[in-house]
Amino acid sequence: MLKRNDEVDVRGGSTLRNGIYNVAGQAIRGAVAIVTIPFLIRSLGLREYGVWSLAYALLALMTMSEAGMSVAATVFLSHDLAQDNPSAASDTVPIVLGGAALLGIIIGILLWVAGPQIVRTTLAFSAAERAEAGRTLQIGGLAVFVYIIQRTLVGIEQAFDRYAAISLLDASQSILGNVGFVIVAWFGGKAIAMMKWQLFAWAALLCAHLLFVSKLHRGKKLWTLRWSANKARKILHFSAATWISALGSAAFGQCDRLIVGGVLGAVPLGIYSAITNITSKINTFSGAAVQPLVPLVSRDIARNLSVESHIRQAVRLNALIAMEAGIFLFVFADLVLRVMVPGAATHQDIVGLQIAAAIYAAYSLNAPAYFTLFSLGAARINAFVVLVSGAASLGLIFWGARSLGLLGALAGNIGYLGTLLLIVLSTSTAGFALRRYLSLLALPCALFGGGCILSLVVDGHFVWRTIFFVTQAVLLLSWFMRRRDKWHWLDSKVGYPIPGH
Repeated sequence: MLKRNDEVDVRGGSTLRNGIYNVAGQAIRGAVAIVTIPFLIRSLGLREYGVWSLAYALLALMTMSEAGMSVAATVFLSHDLAQDNPSAASDTVPIVLGGAALLGIIIGILLWVAGPQIVRTTLAFSAAERAEAGRTLQIGGLAVFVYIIQRTLVGIEQAFDRYAAISLLDASQSILGNVGFVIVAWFGGKAIAMMKWQLFAWAALLCAHLLFVSKLHRGKKLWTLRWSANKARKILHFSAATWISALGSAAFGQCDRLIVGGVLGAVPLGIYSAITNITSKINTFSGAAVQPLVPLVSRDIARNLSVESHIRQAVRLNALIAMEAGIFLFVFADLVLRVMVPGAATHQDIVGLQIAAAIYAAYSLNAPAYFTLFSLGAARINAFVVLVSGAASLGLIFWGARSLGLLGALAGNIGYLGTLLLIVLSTSTAGFALRRYLSLLALPCALFGGGCILSLVVDGHFVWRTIFFVTQAVLLLSWFMRRRDKWHWLDSKVGYPIPGH
């Protein structure tokens, strides 16, 4: 039996602290990305920004393939470390890294060969725009290989509970990448030059992660080249289910841009991308805050303990962030959009941002259920619901874009609300009463709905909107803090969370 402090250095931490690390990192990355958008639009123009959005959306879709290996690295290695089993850990590390390298090669070659063919389906783009996007994707094939290995290393770091370091490295990567985008665009670079910079930024941070993981493993004999066919099969099965779930999420998050670009063209795609890039941060932040729920629930289930208190805590924190971020974007949609898309935001675009904010805030409430199901080993349930909801959303986006243009495309995102079914499925699986779960959401949802209605009533009156928003924020925060002293977040020692939602 190994001594944790000597042989396997795994730090204990609290759910709240790890959630704060996740949110802080996401906040920095989100802020940098959002600030970057208006600079890119000014330098590139909406048409070229649309080309970049198309290429980057396809790249992001391919990078989602890393989810299987990175999640497997966290789940399996953390289990090995928790059991003080260095032999099992030395089986896990080479399998996940070898699998990541093989997957990266396959996806990279696929993108290099098929990228130009994929963008040819965007008939609303000109031939020159499609050619530029295709060449950009070929360079992106190299970037995908680097990214998959990098995120698998992050999965290993999460198994060691190094959330602070992960947040710092990810924030550094975001700053390096986005500042580089602005500089490249400022000096006249287009989508191809920006993708080359993306490759450089990811490669630089891959080196940083390699050094950090090497330090974590120093003296622990976890780099031994060992092969366990049984563990390889388990990791493969787990990774496949997780990958399918991530693919469904990616289909909703990235393929919508292919549809909008193909139906409406580059300029509407630029506006659509700006709006959804903003509203997607609601899900990013609220999901990151409750990500540490996974190992905590898994550990308690293994010990035959009740998981209800952990789920209640996660639901409250998730609702606070999702509802508050959503109502902010809804109330101040005109100001936000005029900053993000200067000189191009119309009243229809503002309404579109409000619609997207409401949809994204609502479906972001699925995060606690999503992570609970992973902790229960129900990755297939996640995969099924996410795939079906993503397909429904893409169908509605396509129909909306053809029938109502940009506004219809944004409204089509409502199909992803089907992921709220995860709440029903997770409560039945975890033995948590659905009625109690929904009662936790009653007040924040009521405040959000009432806030949307009142903001429409006082539309055009900035002072009244500000007063209303502050009042609503105080009420929601008071609701959140009212139970804070009963939660004992800081007494809950770390589990081993899976990578992002």
